[in-house]
Amino acid sequence: MLTQEGSRIRQEHIREYLSENQIDALLISDYRDIHYLTGLLLDKNFPALLLLETEGGSWLAATTDEGEARVDDRLVYEWQQLYTMNPDPMRCLQRVVEARLKNAPSVKRIGWQAESLPRLLAETAANALHPDAWVAIDDALAGMQMRKDPDEVDLLRGAIQASLAAYTAVQKVIAPGINELTVLAAGQKAAIEAAGEPIEHGGDYCVGELGGPARNHIIEKGQMYIIDAQSEYRGYWSDLCRTFVVGGEPTGLQQSVYDHIAAILADVPTLVKPGGRGTELWRIIDERLREHPHLADTGLIHHAGHGVGSRPHEMPDLNRDREGIFEVGNVFSCEPGAYSDELRGGVRLENTFLITESGIENLSEYPTNLIPAA
Repeated sequence: MLTQEGSRIRQEHIREYLSENQIDALLISDYRDIHYLTGLLLDKNFPALLLLETEGGSWLAATTDEGEARVDDRLVYEWQQLYTMNPDPMRCLQRVVEARLKNAPSVKRIGWQAESLPRLLAETAANALHPDAWVAIDDALAGMQMRKDPDEVDLLRGAIQASLAAYTAVQKVIAPGINELTVLAAGQKAAIEAAGEPIEHGGDYCVGELGGPARNHIIEKGQMYIIDAQSEYRGYWSDLCRTFVVGGEPTGLQQSVYDHIAAILADVPTLVKPGGRGTELWRIIDERLREHPHLADTGLIHHAGHGVGSRPHEMPDLNRDREGIFEVGNVFSCEPGAYSDELRGGVRLENTFLITESGIENLSEYPTNLIPAA
């Protein structure tokens, strides 16, 4: 999980923001952001609430008081009766929160997550704390999370290694006559074994298409198999892509387009620097794709990549229609791709990069090979 020292530093940063904006306390209700600020990764299937005072203490209400969490107090609500899950966990949480806030001093301004705070908890806080103003902090928190701390990068590396293990495994089973579900199963098994614990692994496992989940479908010789794999490891995601030809015999066009896109991906570390614009990188990749005669009229039909962290898609965006500005500490994916009927699907390749003070680090060093390595 995230470290307690990293959580301490992140709480200092968020408290600085709260103080600068005259916000007296903060309510955090998204389990991912509770993890970010306390170091405790909770079960996402159960609601929880973190209260962080700008000039005071903090408490966390959840289903458990086990595990390290950088808070001053832990509150627990009952999630089960004789191990049958309660049907009303939000109301169970609300009762604990209400009791904790009883007789609490009023606040003038309270920060909250507009994307995730349930109305029941908001009304409970309003009735107890009587704030004059509610201040949404979603954008400020997301801005902090763009710049990854070392303990976050460690978890991202773990997620990446799980997906790379999946790529090694799927290459051994990709062959004409194999079911897409068999390929996915091989990837999932390898990702879990690499992580050393149960994790989520999936993504695009749909042959001959731009993307989509694995189907009960037999793959055919000559199809292009795009596997845009995502793994979640201890609350952090990897997002990577490789493309393989089914049957090991690419056409001249397939090989040519593949080589062209692989060369673009290899140049990404030279194209990105702090202060650079995601829209500009999208434009460069689109222009580079169009240099290939087969892609001259289509170019890049989707984003060129995105930030990666506790969510699979974060800022900065690498997009034609939405800006993203690169900063030191960003972890981002870049995924040039092209598709056509003549290619029998298409080609997409994706690596994940970290922007450091000294340059761009590829966190996902792994071969780019069109023909699966058996």
